Amino acid sequence: MDANDAYNAKRAYHHITQLAFPRLVGSAGEAKAQDYIVQQFSELGLDVTREPFSFTKFPAEVLPRLLCGLFVPVVLSVPWLGERFLIPVCLACLFSLAVTLLCTQWQQRFEGLYDVGRKHDSENIVATNGRKPNDNTPVLLFVAHYDSKSQVLPIAVRAVAYGIAIAGLTALTTVMVIEVAILAWFPDYSPLVWVWSPNSMVIVWSAAGVTAFCLLLLQINFTQNRSPGGFDNASGVGVMLEVARVVMARGEDKSITFLAAGAEEYGMCGALRYVQTHADEYDPENTYVINLDGLGVGNAVSVVTRYGIPTVHTADMLAETFRTSGKVLGIQVFERYLPIGVGLDSIPIASHGFETVTLTAGDVGRVALKIHSERDTCDLLNTKNLQQVGELIVDVVGRV
Repeated sequence: MDANDAYNAKRAYHHITQLAFPRLVGSAGEAKAQDYIVQQFSELGLDVTREPFSFTKFPAEVLPRLLCGLFVPVVLSVPWLGERFLIPVCLACLFSLAVTLLCTQWQQRFEGLYDVGRKHDSENIVATNGRKPNDNTPVLLFVAHYDSKSQVLPIAVRAVAYGIAIAGLTALTTVMVIEVAILAWFPDYSPLVWVWSPNSMVIVWSAAGVTAFCLLLLQINFTQNRSPGGFDNASGVGVMLEVARVVMARGEDKSITFLAAGAEEYGMCGALRYVQTHADEYDPENTYVINLDGLGVGNAVSVVTRYGIPTVHTADMLAETFRTSGKVLGIQVFERYLPIGVGLDSIPIASHGFETVTLTAGDVGRVALKIHSERDTCDLLNTKNLQQVGELIVDVVGRV
């Protein structure tokens, strides 16, 4: 094999260093990143298109705060009002839990929320290798978002807060449902002592208090433009640019598109707008989407194939192909379930019927506490993992 045809992590890392600066949507950094990506794609000989789109921050910034704010009194009503207003409190808990679980999965019917409120602008950068899709050859779509953000809460803290809040709401709702069921089956049972006794109330108040605290904590998670985004997600873009170079050097016959998506940090907006615009151009039975988000940490590669409550599966064949390539190359590949409170560009694309995976680092560890902060720098990354994930991708391209 010609050395120029081989994936080189040092080249990927160079791209990452060139992109690792604050680049929140609407900032000068975002425009600088866009220009760099366009230049790199163009120099590789890819057909490059800039696709502007608009979106609103309502689904990512406003709606979660509204819901968390509304759920706080519902949670506190369980120990405070549950004994006197059993049925209304139970119904309020059931409704809140249903809405919460609904929000853990992407809902196409709610995509119109991205048009509610003040409009903001960003753009997708789309590069293709010029091969036309056909019925006999699989089509590959690579995705990596180029924007970054900082927040008050690291992403790991936010995910834990969401998890505790959902667990607490589930437990309190379960208590209320059991009490209603006992009252329905045994009308003379008095006075539902097992929950409303002093000892039990300490537990109920504690659960309600912790849940309410987590919901209130999520209210202060304001977005800023301080993160260099080395791991999230200059790493994904850098790997994608190097994979694009290899694809072009090898003259790959498959139709391959590279999507540098904008505004991922405001609710996967770029990926959503792309699939809304281009879904009809792809055959869901013959198209495979590989999202790159958070690479270059640890000594393994994770393939995200599931998310939400109940679990939604997004890939079968792709997951098996990555496992096979991992075994052949001696690279540890783990299937991963997406934690609640975290979004990926693969999710809106998968909801439109496409098989998708997200590649991310297999062992993030303490780096998770640095994501969405000023500490998310290139120094967190290692070229060994960047080499592993690149070789894995290139091998999968040949097997699909």
